[in-house]
Amino acid sequence: MSEINKYPAIAAAVGIAACEITNKTTIVTKHRTVFKNISLKIIAMTLLIVVVTMLNGCSDNIVPSSGVGISDEPFRFVFLADSRGEALEHPVNDTVLNAIISQISMLSPRPSFVMFGGDMSYRGYIDTSYTFQAWKNMFAPLTNSGITLYTAVGNHELYHEHSSYGFLKVNQEAFQNTFSENPTNGPVGYEHLAYSFSAQGGKSFFAVLDPYFLTLDTTHEDLGGNIEYTQMQWLRSQVAQTTAIHKILFIHTPYYYISSDTAEPSVSNQTLTRLWSFLDSNKFDIYACGHSHLYSRKTIDSTILPEPQTTPPTLPWKNNVVQLLNGTCGAGPSTGYIDPKFRIPWNVHNDDTRGHTSCSILSRLPGRTRKEYILRIEENSTKKSLNQHSLKTPEYLKRSA
Repeated sequence: MSEINKYPAIAAAVGIAACEITNKTTIVTKHRTVFKNISLKIIAMTLLIVVVTMLNGCSDNIVPSSGVGISDEPFRFVFLADSRGEALEHPVNDTVLNAIISQISMLSPRPSFVMFGGDMSYRGYIDTSYTFQAWKNMFAPLTNSGITLYTAVGNHELYHEHSSYGFLKVNQEAFQNTFSENPTNGPVGYEHLAYSFSAQGGKSFFAVLDPYFLTLDTTHEDLGGNIEYTQMQWLRSQVAQTTAIHKILFIHTPYYYISSDTAEPSVSNQTLTRLWSFLDSNKFDIYACGHSHLYSRKTIDSTILPEPQTTPPTLPWKNNVVQLLNGTCGAGPSTGYIDPKFRIPWNVHNDDTRGHTSCSILSRLPGRTRKEYILRIEENSTKKSLNQHSLKTPEYLKRSA
């Protein structure tokens, strides 16, 4: 029986792509669309549901920065990003976000945590108040049931209602105060912004970085982000202390951009190349991001060059980190140009297709006796026309014990 068929609630997600590994590791996919009673405009949603089942299991609850105990329950978490609306009068696409939250609440087994990847609201401050608490309150049905909410900063969190003011440090401080449940084990000054935690008794490691960290207000915002020395050294120290089999990074900005967004032009700089080089060298599994309002999944192997290149040159990639770009949890889909040569190989969807991506870590393949921890990534999607569309073969990332 496939993992997804064991848990019927997964089949209630926005669109379903069930995946099954046989003794010969044959991959079987199937797809169907739901949410037919929701108006076409509110099908604009994307979430990442990650189901992780380790050899020894884990607890239901994640303890920030200290790891968790072990039980027989499967491990699951949900990632979603970019729930913002398009105007001051409609700062959050609450119709879509509420539908997603309702879906998450019905998952069984329930997720241990929800990770939001930034750009929750059109502006961080509107009229006379910050928008963070109202957004956070929407997740009460989940947090009240014991599901932890983690958040990463996006560029829109840092804007006053007049975006010409640029990025504001007071917005960053308000974010830190509102999301005080985020761990505090990041560098000094980065509390609740950059942090890490573990799961499965240390078998899985998660880190969150802030590409927009402010020490002063700035009107010269770099929308592509920047990972300065302090965060990079902190991440090196955190990874040096873990023996995790699987490692996942959450950040708002992509490293590889595949669309030209004229509204928010963004490019990576060399600090992101150095970050990716570190992730590749340390065999991270997933770089989960948002910012671009589309879905894309691509294994970054040696055939894909570092961009931008550094001096001296960064060596070719060796360890197949996956960039999962999941940036339409309510924000309007990207209308920027996408080179046709990227659309199929990079598994790009920016039309009216929305969905979620499921990942599983399996302790061993059926019929095998040797421990092999397998990270499985599955696509799930809906389409505005409510017609099915073909799905690419799910990714399999193998990390042997």
